[in-house]
Amino acid sequence: MVKNIAIFILLCFTCMRSNAQDCFARIELNKRSVYVQEPFRVTIRVLTKTWYTAPLDFDNIQIPSAFILPFDRTQSGMFPVGDKQYAGLEFYFIVFPYKAGTFTIPPIHIVATTPPEGSAESKKVTLTTAPQKIVVKDVPASLKTDNWFVAKGVNISERWNKSLRNLKVGDVIVRTITIDAKGTLPQFIPEVAKEKPDWASIYPDDAELEDTRDENDANGRRIESITYLLEKAGDFKIPPIKVTWWNPNNSRKYEKSTTSLSIHIKENPNLGILTTLKDSLKTTQKITKPPEKKKGPYLIYGIPWYWFSLYALVALAVLYVLVRMTISLVRWLIQKRRHYLNSEQHWFNRFMHSANNSDKVINGLYQWWDRSGIANKSASAVETLTKDKETAITNEITNIYREVYKGENASATTIEQKQLKSAVKKYRRKKKLSNDQLADKISDNQKLWQ
Repeated sequence: MVKNIAIFILLCFTCMRSNAQDCFARIELNKRSVYVQEPFRVTIRVLTKTWYTAPLDFDNIQIPSAFILPFDRTQSGMFPVGDKQYAGLEFYFIVFPYKAGTFTIPPIHIVATTPPEGSAESKKVTLTTAPQKIVVKDVPASLKTDNWFVAKGVNISERWNKSLRNLKVGDVIVRTITIDAKGTLPQFIPEVAKEKPDWASIYPDDAELEDTRDENDANGRRIESITYLLEKAGDFKIPPIKVTWWNPNNSRKYEKSTTSLSIHIKENPNLGILTTLKDSLKTTQKITKPPEKKKGPYLIYGIPWYWFSLYALVALAVLYVLVRMTISLVRWLIQKRRHYLNSEQHWFNRFMHSANNSDKVINGLYQWWDRSGIANKSASAVETLTKDKETAITNEITNIYREVYKGENASATTIEQKQLKSAVKKYRRKKKLSNDQLADKISDNQKLWQ
């Protein structure tokens, strides 16, 4: 039974390996540990010994608590694997985690259309990548702020809808701030800090988010506009807008800001217009409801519960099969061991390895003799050996008996022991060969079937 199971597993492994050698997929992560918002790249390479006749078809990639930015451009080329070259298609996507924890990238199913080696007929092959773990660390305590922001580079600029000269009470000016960030998503660009000046009322507009990715990386832009209604005459300063970020390439913190501005606001005798302007600006403000939080699936070790349950069931099934196979193997080994301990071979080996002691040598000889299965043997080994004219063995046995009966020294010499064992070994081989020949010979009184 164990032998059949072992052969079956070997055949399955051979078939799987054969298929894997024709076409297989590899997945690579450029980082295994990142901070929140720090992107990492997942590269998938599909390799074949022949060529591809259709584009790859793969599942939608889902990773818990992360934004995924796919890059659809697939690159083709030749890739070395060991000492061989494989034709391959490579694509990648960038993952932006927004929650700390340990997460698992689930297996990705890919369908490739390629002919097997030695054939021109294309076949669809379903490949599956191995699950990958990623550790997302929380923001370091030394860098923890309300506006934690990860980017490779940031540029901030501002513009005004009109000149800041000759301003007077009741004027309306609009300040537009643009933040361009490389290596991140526009959703991660922090909101501009809103000042509350005592010389004006402010009315911020909704931010505009733009995806400005290029062919190789993610980029984002955030545009915010703030409307100022000037309400007080005098000289005032408009503070700069600051943005800070952490660069993952060199693990350093950076900061940029706009220029601080000074303005002069003149008196305006027509102050009645202020009330009208305030009412008008208030109507332009949108009343926004907080977005409803979508409740995702329950996670276990960063994996959706249904995937975790599936993995657990598969692991239990594999464990059950391994336990049953182990039990069967142990039983088979115990049975083989018991059979061997009762076999003629075991007792002959004990005789051949018996200690240099006359009693033990004789005991070992007769223990084997009782189980030898020699045809027409008598209980006395000496009697049978004498009948078979094995004088070398009988002489050695007689010498050992003589030492025992003398009572002076019960130990046989090493030479006598070796000579006896060598002679018995030759006798056993001769008898075994004779028995085999008798078993193969057809008796004369047997006739062929009619």
